[in-house]
Parts: sequence; structure tokens; C-alpha cells
Amino acid sequence: MISLRKSKGLAAIEMLIVLPVLLLLLGAIVEIGRMFIHYTTLNKALQNGARSAVSETYGTERLSAIASDDDIQHIVVYGNTMSATETTLPGLKTSDISIATTADYVTVSANYNYSPIFTTIPIIGGAFNVTMKASSIMRTSP
Repeated sequence: MISLRKSKGLAAIEMLIVLPVLLLLLGAIVEIGRMFIHYTTLNKALQNGARSAVSETYGTERLSAIASDDDIQHIVVYGNTMSATETTLPGLKTSDISIATTADYVTVSANYNYSPIFTTIPIIGGAFNVTMKASSIMRTSP
């Protein structure tokens, strides 16, 4: 049995060993949660862009007509067709958005460079860059 005198600082030493691991796990959980939020926001913005591509076409009688590429890109990046200063995601640009059309479908895609809180992985020191790719497809004609 260990005497009380020999085990006085044992809890402090155990905490000193475990604390960096716990902080690393907490940072990883925060970063992964933030990544999911950005990916979900990107998907919703692309869905809004695809929806506006097929529904925001005025003055045309063709069912397969879609909105202009500039309008679709502005909807995805800024949330509206007017130029704004605040983007839906930090660092998202209109040049990151691509629009492809086929006979009956429009596809709105994006390549988004996610900017993490931690630019390097703590302790290991490797770079941490993630490019998110997402797309949304909408039918243009019945």
C-alpha cells in the first residue's frame, strides 16, 4: 500500500500528462463540428442557387431556360442576386462556383477551400487544408 506521503503529487502529475491529450481532443471536436457547419452551409447555398436557376427566369416561355450564370453565382455566394459584401461562407468567391447544364438538368457545383481555426495540426505540425466539393442538381423541365 502506498503511503499518503508518497502519493501527494500523483494527481497533479497525472493531470499534467492527460491535459494535453484532452485539449487536443477538444480542439479536434471543435474543428470537425465547424467543418460540418461549413459543409452544410455550402450545400444549402448550392441548393438555393440551383433552385433559383430554374425558378427565377422571367420573360421566357421556354421551360428549359435557366437564370444567368452571374445571378446563380451571386445567389450561392451572397444569398441574393445583388453584389454584397458579406458572403455566406468566409473566403467563398463567385469563381469557385461552376454551372453545368444538360437537356433537362442544371448542376451547380463548388470547390470551397475551408479555412480551419488551426492552420497546423498541434504537436504533429502538419498542414491542415481541406477543399470541400459539393454540388446540387435541379430538373429544368417537367
